[in-house]
Amino acid sequence: MARKENNYSLLLDCSCNMIRRSARKITQLYESSLREAGIKPTQFTILAALANTGPILLTQLADTLLLDRTGLTRNLNVLERNGWVQLKTGEKDARQRVVSLTTGGYEQLGVAIPYWQKAQTAIANEIGKETISGLRKTLNEMTDTITG
Repeated sequence: MARKENNYSLLLDCSCNMIRRSARKITQLYESSLREAGIKPTQFTILAALANTGPILLTQLADTLLLDRTGLTRNLNVLERNGWVQLKTGEKDARQRVVSLTTGGYEQLGVAIPYWQKAQTAIANEIGKETISGLRKTLNEMTDTITG
């Protein structure tokens, strides 16, 4: 039974909840599309980042993707087992780990890109190209502002 003495309705305007709800729906669309390519959205994001950065320190990759090292490491272990990434010890510091995309990783990314494009197009068609463009700009600005 709802308690009447407090105004709990203001909790319904929670920014975190609204953003997470939208993110879950969008993630479901990308999962459905990328599943046909045998890859998950999180894996695709990591491969795409590595394709753009080249070999990179694990900590730098975590910072780039705004992921904690533990979660990133779990994902990288799967990608390494699949032969899509390679992890090496740093040249100057043996405690560092350098992540790079393998030939198999580039091939998997090539297989996945058309399915990713399908999801991108579906989102743009569903909510409008101008709306999604504005949303990406707003989300990037929010992320930059919050992370400093």
